[in-house]
Amino acid sequence: MAKTVDAQRSDRWPGLLRIPAHLTFVVAVLVVIGAWMTVYAVDVWGWGNRGEGRLPMWWELFNDGVVEVVQWVYIAIFVVGAGYLGGRLQGGPHAGVGSFFFVMSIGFALILIEEAGDVRLILAEAIGRWLGYEILGMHFHVLGTLPVMLLLAFFPIYALLRYGKHVWQLKRARKYLAALYGLYAVSQIGAQTSHIEGWYAHFGNWINATFFNWQLPAMPGIDPGANSYFIIDNVVEESLEMLAAGALLAMILAAAAELRGTAALVRGGAPTSRIAPADSAHAKGGAREDERVPAKPEVPVDSPQPQ
Repeated sequence: MAKTVDAQRSDRWPGLLRIPAHLTFVVAVLVVIGAWMTVYAVDVWGWGNRGEGRLPMWWELFNDGVVEVVQWVYIAIFVVGAGYLGGRLQGGPHAGVGSFFFVMSIGFALILIEEAGDVRLILAEAIGRWLGYEILGMHFHVLGTLPVMLLLAFFPIYALLRYGKHVWQLKRARKYLAALYGLYAVSQIGAQTSHIEGWYAHFGNWINATFFNWQLPAMPGIDPGANSYFIIDNVVEESLEMLAAGALLAMILAAAAELRGTAALVRGGAPTSRIAPADSAHAKGGAREDERVPAKPEVPVDSPQPQ
């Protein structure tokens, strides 16, 4: 049967939200694997004959390089899609899902600005100049980045606590939701505590010894401790964030795919039946108005009866 105009419109989803969720996550995994293999090939095995004076590949790929740029693209696509989904689902039966993505779109727009502009590090450097490079016995980065990190963490945490249960009910999106928060929690807690007791540098030494047999070339002009620190800050941390960005985008695509399978959704409204109003009674088993048999007229009591 013919669909109403509203039902036809509600079936239309932007092509951006029709991308298979698993595909975007697989691409994120392949970016990380490809970057690590390139580091092995160039920095460890010496492929490419890059010559002297060039920055190590582990720095170029992970510090404002391919891995970070792909993250920014993923987050930007998510922000646009989450804002759209938040508006589309408003006021309908999936308003909780829409509210989750609306709050997340605000939070990750701010995260994108910070990731691309290193806002927290700029603030930390300024605080270090004002208050000294050791605050309360800790490296100035520990407290200097805290205000920005708290602001950025507020929106995803609020979205999870307030509306996360609605997204959790979407089976396709559930695993990506768990992966997203788990990966970001590990990477951001690590980043915020990276200067405590120099554990990033110790961990960097372990990564270099265990995975690269001490063959990662050092950055020119920095001491070995800082070099080990940046191995974690760049290679490990950015790998986790790339996977988290993949889970982020896959989550909204999985949610959109599952919602497309439910009743048609009119933007900003309630579900619309896929059956045209003129045919609704007929579809339910009743007769349409033009098919109804007129009732037999009643005969008045005092009318003469036929003999």
